[in-house]
Amino acid sequence: MKLSKNISIANQAAESGPTGSASVNAFKFPGCAYALFTNTAECLPRRKAMRPLFMFLGVCFLAMPIDATAGLDQSIRTFLEALDAGATPVIAGRTLYNPRQVSKIYRDRNHQPIWFNGLTSKRIPDLLAAIRESADHGFIPANYHASILARSITDESRIDKTAVELLATDAFLEQARHRSIGVVSPVKLDPEWHLIPPEVDGVAQLNELLEGNMSVEQVLDNLWPKAPEYQLLLKQRAYILEFGEPEAVTVPRGPLLKPGQTSDRVVLLKQRLLGPGEYDNIYYETLKTAVIEFQRSAGLEADGIVGATTLEVMNADLFSWIDRIDANLERWRWLPQETPDTYIRVNLASFSLRIHESGQETLGMDVIVGKPYRRSPVFSELLRYMVVNPSWNVPNTIAVEDKLPLLKKDPQALKSQGYEVRVGGQKEFRDVDTVDWSKVNPNKFPYLLRQRPGDFNALGRIKFMLPNVHAIYLHDTPTRHLFAKQERVFSSGCIRLSEPIVLARWLLNNDGQADKAAGITKVIQLGETTTYHLKRPIPVYIVYFTAFSNNSGEVIFRRDIYQRDTALARALQESRQS
Repeated sequence: MKLSKNISIANQAAESGPTGSASVNAFKFPGCAYALFTNTAECLPRRKAMRPLFMFLGVCFLAMPIDATAGLDQSIRTFLEALDAGATPVIAGRTLYNPRQVSKIYRDRNHQPIWFNGLTSKRIPDLLAAIRESADHGFIPANYHASILARSITDESRIDKTAVELLATDAFLEQARHRSIGVVSPVKLDPEWHLIPPEVDGVAQLNELLEGNMSVEQVLDNLWPKAPEYQLLLKQRAYILEFGEPEAVTVPRGPLLKPGQTSDRVVLLKQRLLGPGEYDNIYYETLKTAVIEFQRSAGLEADGIVGATTLEVMNADLFSWIDRIDANLERWRWLPQETPDTYIRVNLASFSLRIHESGQETLGMDVIVGKPYRRSPVFSELLRYMVVNPSWNVPNTIAVEDKLPLLKKDPQALKSQGYEVRVGGQKEFRDVDTVDWSKVNPNKFPYLLRQRPGDFNALGRIKFMLPNVHAIYLHDTPTRHLFAKQERVFSSGCIRLSEPIVLARWLLNNDGQADKAAGITKVIQLGETTTYHLKRPIPVYIVYFTAFSNNSGEVIFRRDIYQRDTALARALQESRQS
């Protein structure tokens, strides 16, 4: 074809360049150079005749794909090589949070771009949408380079593509990590939180995006906690943000408010609980009923007396509720993504134990947890065996701090409760009243205290063993009257159960030991110490949620008995900013 021949001749001439200056946008013909985008020519007599051909060539040139990322791989390489040499990981005024991972990703790709490759122009808008959506989970979009990503969409001609490319990858990695294991480190924040999720492989997540058919949002959304309770907290968060608190009246701190009292604070209390209106200042029985209902719903001691604890919950404003929800959303992200089909969960803040089977709660009971100064830790372990009619080896801390003062005062009282002692270096235990406790130095306590099985035993009639470094387990208790309390913080860290026999029977039946489950009451009555090993140990998760859902799907708030919410909410607010 004549036209093809002319184009070929033109290309050859352009390479050899016999006349005129070569230009990216110029084709050279023998004896004539014609600049496609100008009206100049070295061979004017042939200009008119050649016009149709050059018009065609101009259209063809404009239709050719333009490589908008030309040289981007080299600029990426240059920046990352400087990074490997020890340069500060800052680009366009923003710090890379994951410089090592970013460097590995691009080395493995021979520094080819991910976000500016011509075929995936939707990836940055999708990433930005995912970052903005994460704000519904309590995330701060500014922490994920959101502003520069937004500018790259609205003003692409004036952006530094290298910076946006690397920052987009960094933002993806940071989102992936925070969605799967949390924004702040539980280890650094709470020394008693030992339930740590495995580190997410952000590089693998990014490779999944590049190799599959999923969008950025789909890949990242798969990393949110799967638990239905997490979704219910999100719905409650959105509801509060949309509608706000129904009550705005604050009751100031002051003396206890009780039935029969008169106070201006009673007027505010009525407005807070009964709604807007004109009220007198007398605390009537009708107000007491409203206070008791509020206390019950909040998990407080339902006595109708308004003190500091009741006011703390009652006066919580919009932002404190949001902070509380955000703290609990973060705790869900601290938990392992996958849970077994059957497991036990103890929520310290709600004083409850629940058994989960195939995603459903099948059994529940009240529990007593550690005192505020002996807080029960958060951890997970397998429940491997249980002991009926156990002895109690008193931990050294409890022996020195709790029992020694009692032994100095009246050793006979502890002897009557079944306590015995073994002196260091000896094998046999003896009665505690055979030791002169007045001379014992608490800093040098050479004894092992033990309490024999019986009605007074601190472990009750059954203990459930999940061997762990914290020396925490589940057990019965002789002080059963404490379960009548709404806030049950009375133990030294272990979990006391309101229905230990029910749990024991469930464990044995679930383990295929139905005959032993049926006879456990008789074993208790005989007083014989008997150990039951489980063929299939059951995972136990001891957690701490101050906002959680009940069986009806409602979100319930409980008082922060261990003061863990405040520190976590502050850490989330103070998390690093871009």
